[in-house]
Amino acid sequence: MNLFINPARSFPKCIYAVLNIDKVRKTNIISYMNTSGIIQQTIADQSQGPVFSSADFLSAGTRAAVDQALFRLIKAGAIVRVARGLYAAAGQQVDAQTVARALAHKTGERVGLGPSEGTSDVLVVPTSGLSRTVKAGEHTVQFRRMSQRKVQLAASPKGRVLLALWTQGVNNLTTLEIQRATGDWLDGEIDSFAALIPAWLRTAVQQANAKRKSVKIGLSGAYDWSNPNIKDDVLISKVLEKHKFEDVARLCFYFGVPKVKRVFKRRTFEPMTSASVTRMLSNISKGLRASQEQAHA
Repeated sequence: MNLFINPARSFPKCIYAVLNIDKVRKTNIISYMNTSGIIQQTIADQSQGPVFSSADFLSAGTRAAVDQALFRLIKAGAIVRVARGLYAAAGQQVDAQTVARALAHKTGERVGLGPSEGTSDVLVVPTSGLSRTVKAGEHTVQFRRMSQRKVQLAASPKGRVLLALWTQGVNNLTTLEIQRATGDWLDGEIDSFAALIPAWLRTAVQQANAKRKSVKIGLSGAYDWSNPNIKDDVLISKVLEKHKFEDVARLCFYFGVPKVKRVFKRRTFEPMTSASVTRMLSNISKGLRASQEQAHA
């Protein structure tokens, strides 16, 4: 008599099927518990206000296990659904820019950030992807497909200023608007954006922020206050009309006596002004000649 029983012949196949199903269930429960724990710990370790998707936790388990864990965490009130496929820890404030970055990370598209339009709840986001509108809680994110240059501009605060000016257009911009937007920039800072903006915008910003000629020359008054791009002849005429000796002398040093005299001869001044300027130019010419003779002596 054989005292050893072969287990494979001792139990019906249906019993093995039940045992296998139970084993799979236990494995799935353990997998879910591990995945859920990893997700909760990862969320807890992140800085305040993160937005994440299921793709951020694929290292914690299978896609099915991650999705199930996220679903159960929502039901438990641990996390909230911010937008389709995006989640955040419960009770945390999430702004539109954070949502935009999370969506870009999820899709792999390149995005910048643009100024809000209308209200702070609407964020316009230049993107290399498709144009679309995404609702995220109380926020609306408007993705607008733009060229790579504009997307790059929108990646920095000053770039977004230039993007707003560019969008307004060459025919609608005023010098005052440009000065308000870029007046505190360092000299030559606009040059770092030369490859990203049109030539007309670069020129407009440079001209709007250029030092007035009255400042460059060192004149005692702002003769060009109403026109930063005043023509040389017009500025010379205004200074001669006031006929302050120190300002006339600075004109002669800056432009040269011959040019100042040519403008003087073309303009008609009051007799007293004309006589005063004539004496000034004569004395300045003599002084310059004496200075040059001493330099060559």
